[in-house]
Amino acid sequence: MFKKNKVLWFLLIITLLGSIAGISLRMANEAQNKSLVMTIDYREFDKVAAKANVNLDTLLEELKAKGLTRASVKEVSLRDLEFAGKVEVRPFAEVKASIMNENYRDFKVVLHQIGDIPVSPVNLTIITSDKDTIEFLEANFSRRYKDDEIVSFSLDDKHYFVINTEIAPPVKTKEEEFPQDVLIGFDTSLMDKLVADGFEIVLSPGNSTGTNLEYIDDYLPIIEDYNIRYVVINGEVSGAPDNIEKMAKLVSDNDLIIGLIEMPVQLGFLEQKGLKTLIEDTNYPVNRVYSTRNDEYLKNVDERYYRWVRGVVDRGIRIIHVVPFQNDKLSYSENLEDTVEVIGRFNDTIQTKGYSINNPINILSAKTPNAVHQLMVGLSLLLGFILYLAYLFKINRRYLLALLGLGLLGIAGLTIGLAADFSKLYALAAAILYPSLSSLLLLIYIRDNYEHGFFRQVFTSLFIILGINAIGMFTIVTSLADIRFIMNIEYFRGVKLAFLLPLLLFILNYLAVFSADEGLVKYLAKYFSKKPNYFILMLLGIGVIAVYYYIGRSGHTAGVSVSSLELRLREVLESIFTARPRFKEILIGYPSLLVLVYLYRKYRHELIALVFGLGVMMGSISMVNSFAHVFTAVTISFNRTVAGLIIGLIIAVLVLVGVMILEKIYKLLMAS
Repeated sequence: MFKKNKVLWFLLIITLLGSIAGISLRMANEAQNKSLVMTIDYREFDKVAAKANVNLDTLLEELKAKGLTRASVKEVSLRDLEFAGKVEVRPFAEVKASIMNENYRDFKVVLHQIGDIPVSPVNLTIITSDKDTIEFLEANFSRRYKDDEIVSFSLDDKHYFVINTEIAPPVKTKEEEFPQDVLIGFDTSLMDKLVADGFEIVLSPGNSTGTNLEYIDDYLPIIEDYNIRYVVINGEVSGAPDNIEKMAKLVSDNDLIIGLIEMPVQLGFLEQKGLKTLIEDTNYPVNRVYSTRNDEYLKNVDERYYRWVRGVVDRGIRIIHVVPFQNDKLSYSENLEDTVEVIGRFNDTIQTKGYSINNPINILSAKTPNAVHQLMVGLSLLLGFILYLAYLFKINRRYLLALLGLGLLGIAGLTIGLAADFSKLYALAAAILYPSLSSLLLLIYIRDNYEHGFFRQVFTSLFIILGINAIGMFTIVTSLADIRFIMNIEYFRGVKLAFLLPLLLFILNYLAVFSADEGLVKYLAKYFSKKPNYFILMLLGIGVIAVYYYIGRSGHTAGVSVSSLELRLREVLESIFTARPRFKEILIGYPSLLVLVYLYRKYRHELIALVFGLGVMMGSISMVNSFAHVFTAVTISFNRTVAGLIIGLIIAVLVLVGVMILEKIYKLLMAS
């Protein structure tokens, strides 16, 4: 089979070797990305510990005993101070009315201190008698707001600060509404205590609502004094949207790593004002963050634990940001206990899988493959497409050469002349082309070599499927190779097309292989005119069920949910392998292949090739699609594919035995 078009196969191998720069870049980055940072949200743990009446220092010691030594510190906000009992926060109208009603002379004193500055009745007013808090507010407000944006006055032992400017509206979620809040500044005394207790600080700065940006200068001594390595933006970038230069300089000068919080839907990162500009201006010193707030819908702690593990292994997450669990059926203290327990289990498991929780994360290379690499990828796909046409339609060699020449000119012109980037398009083309080509070559082999022994057919079929699909895997990886894809800033967008189009092409492959010289119309008419038997109806029923499961589990478009049995099986497979194999491969793909070889070799009924070939195709698509999950390390996808081969063949043998038993039962029934 491969002796035909051997020149095209040789050229394909050459172009694949010429496009190795992309996969080399990606593998080098992934080799440097084996460390894991787990950090707690200090503010959230502080609040929940208080509600649970748990001593925070004791809780922090328990966390350290479980291997967690990092704490994410946000700037102190008004509501933090209010929660700590250090201030009272009220609208200015309420403060004004209270003072007037108690003593009108006091109100005149206040008016004298305010002067002619107009103050809106809804503006937030902070009231405190604590001297340290007054000093903290005065120092930080002066660096975040202009003089007329903070109106302050004193009355007896109380000091009042009015934020005399527009601030962000209250935050509303499905569960609750959070009141208006503003950031004030970092509490260095808290940082001193955490460092003394053995915690590394993860900085979580946010943007000020004021117009004075001097506060950003305060970040530098904090970064230097506390050896800050990681920054996770809280809300929006300081200085956004028009004055991000200071933050960009801080990040670049201090080799900081910016954490990108992954969206709950796992498509891209959480868009925060100014964040995309910041990472572009600093040349992508980033790594991905999984916020455990995203799994609040999970009430079972085991499910949360496995989700964290899958986040690191399957999705390439390297920063886990932990907030206390919020299961409303449990008390605050029980939720804290569960959180600490899962942190310990997770840290133990993740180290056994080869990840370090103590070493720092590295800044990865932001290089991108050059135009020559793009050209080689494009040419390899062109050659693969021409090979597909050659086997499908048996096109004359002269036409193939003409098509090759035109394609070469087109790809060279677009890639070099226009300097266009077709990385995502090339990956999509590979995800469609190579499963289709592998199924076509498989059908040709099965049709022409049924006289070969069973084991020879199985091994040759596996060679065709794995070998051709490996080209697709390689092409996807080497196309989507730079850090933008690894960090899910840019992502593979053709998932549904890559899942469905090869299935349609398989029907074309089948008709081209088995209609032969009859022609498509006569071939179909012949089958529609036949009286169907139970065997054929059973085959078609199996095919419909497999297609339904396949489409339903590819984006859940048909509402096929994951059963509890499958969840348990996933957990077992994850405990055995580094990454669990895909169910479409082990339950559909490999069993279909062995049954196809066995039944077609024995009965040579063409519908056998249609139904079970379709199953093989589903496994092939899933196999190649694993490598389109670009945030997953190549080694993990490779391990998953090998695990799928091992488990898939074991299941396939069991299924084949079952088919043989059913075959005997069917013959006995027909004989009687």
